[in-house]
Amino acid sequence: MTSEASAGTRHLLTRELADASHIQVHAPYLATRPALLDAPQLTEPAHVWCMAKLPDDVWWRSAAIHEAAHALIAWVLGLEVKRLSLASDRSMPEGGGCWVDGKGDAQHYTLVWLSAGHAQANWLTAHGFNHPELRRCVLEHGASGDQRIVDGYAAAGFVLDRDQAVTDALQVLAESRPSAALDALADVLIIERELDTQRIDATVLAQHVVRPPASAVWIPGRRLPLVAAPQR
Repeated sequence: MTSEASAGTRHLLTRELADASHIQVHAPYLATRPALLDAPQLTEPAHVWCMAKLPDDVWWRSAAIHEAAHALIAWVLGLEVKRLSLASDRSMPEGGGCWVDGKGDAQHYTLVWLSAGHAQANWLTAHGFNHPELRRCVLEHGASGDQRIVDGYAAAGFVLDRDQAVTDALQVLAESRPSAALDALADVLIIERELDTQRIDATVLAQHVVRPPASAVWIPGRRLPLVAAPQR
């Protein structure tokens, strides 16, 4: 069985589906705190419990970090990032998009997609927005489209390890040069709103990022028998 996968299909999220997902994520938390829905704008970062409650500048920066993380991890793994974008406004069901091309191990693509929500949540935490419910919102609602892509790989029969993918991706992003490249990509994305391959490559290379050997990222050494044949 081959482990080779393509980027996966990113189904556009409708407003209705996004709202339903958002409500479902927060339902347990709000069950005993219904007044929070009508609460005024929160001023203390540590009190912000939902992405929708983030100040504009923080929301846009965290969205840019999310998309930049997709792009940077893909770049480090030798995949081509075709396009990177931010949404036109906050009312859009998705904060942006990252289009990746090329064939790669399913585990590599799992890193690409699962890295972003954690990078976004960690950036928010580092800037004082550390409410546990906000982190849930980012990972379970904001990154739900990314999770669905990886679910598709698993359903197609690919062998992958989600927890290891997150560990590997965060280890890459914690290194000084990739960390600087992540910030640089987010900076440029906020200003230009859409980046092509050349702009992405130039921004990453300006931070002297190098691609590690493939062994730096875990790939299943022994393929288990797969029930479903992977789709090419």
